[in-house]
Amino acid sequence: MGKDVRQDWDIPLPVMHEVMKVLEVEWQGAENEDGQQKELVASIGAYSLIAFGGSFRGSEVFLTDLQGLCKYLGELNGDHVIIPLLGRFKGELHSRYHLSPLAAETSSGLKIGLWIERLVDVREKEGRIQGPAFCDKAGRIAKAQDNEKAIMERLQTVHNLVPGLIPGDIEVTEHFGISRSFRCGATSTARTRGVGDKHIQLINRWRKFENA
Repeated sequence: MGKDVRQDWDIPLPVMHEVMKVLEVEWQGAENEDGQQKELVASIGAYSLIAFGGSFRGSEVFLTDLQGLCKYLGELNGDHVIIPLLGRFKGELHSRYHLSPLAAETSSGLKIGLWIERLVDVREKEGRIQGPAFCDKAGRIAKAQDNEKAIMERLQTVHNLVPGLIPGDIEVTEHFGISRSFRCGATSTARTRGVGDKHIQLINRWRKFENA
C-alpha cells in the first residue's frame, strides 16, 4: 500500500485579496454581533496575513506572542509592524523573540497592520495582554485544525464567488492547507516580483539561520 502524498498548493496574491474581502465583509457584519464572532474573524484575518506576509509555515504563526505584539505595535507608528515569534533565538540581543518586520500595508494593498490592530483590540477586550496571540477561550495556544477549517471555508467561498480564480476542478480542502499554502503563495509572488532565491531562502529558512 502506497501513500497518496499531496503538496499544498500555493495561495496566489489575487486569491489572498479575495479572501481578505470576504473577511472584511464578515468583520463589518460582526460589529453589531457578539464578541466571539469578531474574535474569530480577527484571528483568521491576522493569521492569514502574517502567514502570507512573513512567508511563514502555518505552525510558525502560532508562535506570535501577544505581549510582544502589543509592545511593538505601540512603539511603531509608521510603515511597518513587528511580528514577534516567541522563543530563545541567537542573534536577537538576548530578546525572547525572533522579530520579523512586515509592511503595515503591502504595495498591492494587503492591510497587515490593520488586522493586527484588530486582533490586539479583541484580545484586550477579552482581558488578555500576554500569552499566545492566537489562542482559545482558556488562553491556550489555538489548534491548527481549527484555524485551518475556518480558512478553508473562506477559500471555498472565494472559489464559489469568483469563478476561474481557483481552477474549477480544484478541491479546496484537498489541495490547500495552512501548513505551506501561504508560504508557497508568498514565495511565488516574490519570485514574480523579481526577488532572488537567496533572499527568499533567507526569509523562509529563518530557523536555520537563527540556529546557526
